[in-house]
Amino acid sequence: MDASTHITAVTNQKGGVGKTATALNVAGALAEAGHNVLLVDLDPQGHLTDGLGISQAPAGEGAANLYRALIGEYTGSIADLIAPHSTPAGRLDLVPNTIEMFMAVRELDKQRAREHRLARLLAAVRGIYDHVLIDAPPSLDILTDNALAAADGVLIPVQAEDSSLKALRLLLPQIASVDADLRDKPLELHGLVVSLLRRPTTKLAESVLAELEQLDGLPILGTVPLSVVVTEAWRSGRTVVDYAPDSEHAQAYRVLAKTLGGGQ
Repeated sequence: MDASTHITAVTNQKGGVGKTATALNVAGALAEAGHNVLLVDLDPQGHLTDGLGISQAPAGEGAANLYRALIGEYTGSIADLIAPHSTPAGRLDLVPNTIEMFMAVRELDKQRAREHRLARLLAAVRGIYDHVLIDAPPSLDILTDNALAAADGVLIPVQAEDSSLKALRLLLPQIASVDADLRDKPLELHGLVVSLLRRPTTKLAESVLAELEQLDGLPILGTVPLSVVVTEAWRSGRTVVDYAPDSEHAQAYRVLAKTLGGGQ
C-alpha cells in the first residue's frame, strides 16, 4: 500500500446533505493546490459525473466501466475507466458513472470478497494520485461497504437538522462494523462538513450544531452556507474554486482540503 495516496470516502446514507458537492469541491480545492486527484462516482445516481460535465461511461457487455470492473467482467487497466477533467492547476480526473451501476448492489451480492472489489481496483492508482475521493451512495449497502473498505479515511457531510443526527446514529455503527470485519486498521474519521446551512441560522439549526459539536472524535471541520454559487458551478461543469475562487464557499472547501493534508 502506497502511503503517498490518501483515499477518502465521502459518505452519508441520508440523501440531500451535500455529499456529492462536498466530494466534487474538496477535490477541486485539492487540485487547485497542485495535487493529482481522482474522483470515483460510486453513486448509481451519477450526480458527480453530471457535476463535472462528463458523459457517463458506455454500457453493455464488454464495456469498460466501473460496474463491469466491480463485478469482474472488465479486467483491463483502470486507466481505461478514467476520464480527465480540465483544471487550472493540478490534475482532476474521474471514474464516471454508468447507467449499469443501478444493478451493482444486486450483482455484487453474488461475488466472492464482494466488499473488497473497489479496494482491489483502486490499488492500481496508489502512488499515481495524491488523493482519491469516493462519492458513496446515500445508503448503507454493499457499495458503501466497498467505499469504506477501500478508503483510508471518511468525510461525513451533514445538515443542521434532526434527521442528520438520526442518520449518524446509523452510519457510525456501520463504520465500526466495517472496521471490525473488513479492515486491518480502523478508518480515520476526518469529521463532519455542515452543508447547505441557511442564514440567518435558525434556533433549530443552532441546537443541532450544538449536539454535533458534542460528538466525541468527530469534529465539525467546516460549514458551507446554502448559496446559488455551488449550483451555478455545478451547472457549468466546474468546481467552486474554479468558478468562484474568491467566494466564501471556495474558501470553505480550501479549508476542508487542508484537513485532508492537501491544502495550500
